[in-house]
Amino acid sequence: MNKDSTASPKVQRLERERQQRRKAIIKIAGEFFAGQGFDQTMVEDIAKAAGYTKMTIYNYFETKDDLFVAVVSQAYKKLFEIMDSYLKQAEVTFELRSMGNAYLVFFEKHPEDAILFESGRLSVVTSKIVKKHEDNEPLTESEQEFRHYMGLLEELMTSVITATLKQSGIEGKVDPFSVIMVLSTFAQAIRELVLRGRIGDRPEEKTKEYLSVFFNIIDQGLKHYDD
Repeated sequence: MNKDSTASPKVQRLERERQQRRKAIIKIAGEFFAGQGFDQTMVEDIAKAAGYTKMTIYNYFETKDDLFVAVVSQAYKKLFEIMDSYLKQAEVTFELRSMGNAYLVFFEKHPEDAILFESGRLSVVTSKIVKKHEDNEPLTESEQEFRHYMGLLEELMTSVITATLKQSGIEGKVDPFSVIMVLSTFAQAIRELVLRGRIGDRPEEKTKEYLSVFFNIIDQGLKHYDD
């Protein structure tokens, strides 16, 4: 992802300008995707709002899907940075429930990104990226960013889950990756708890109470795990 530092000053300047324009387009596109949904969002509208032509947008992104991937990649970047920062706090225990609390912080700060995670298009583009990677097909800049930030999140989740297994006394009894795969399906449940609270104006403390119940169930399940 790093650009060649040996490039001439002019080339570096042009690349900085390109990245600035690209980021501006991604920001505006994110507002459209979150506000209108993927299907209702038109590239023409994004271009107009950004002050560019439709052709210019396609100079930066191959397709509408590719632009969507770029937007989601930035959302994953924010999620990773918040989770990583939250878990590094001295007073925070490095365990699953803390990761859930970090999710809550993320959704409070970036509700528009939370909406993107609920998009049905996300699973479609994710599957395409996985297949391209498996088939050794070249990935676009957006797809490379997507895999990068997803990889960082997976590494963080693995370390948290491994620590949780150790605390639960079942380290060595179950493959951490198996737990990751199972618990990853709970991410939607966490998001739904948070989103329902925001949509229904539920007090934050009540949402935290629900999340606590959720993670207590998981903790007890892990402590009584028997393969």
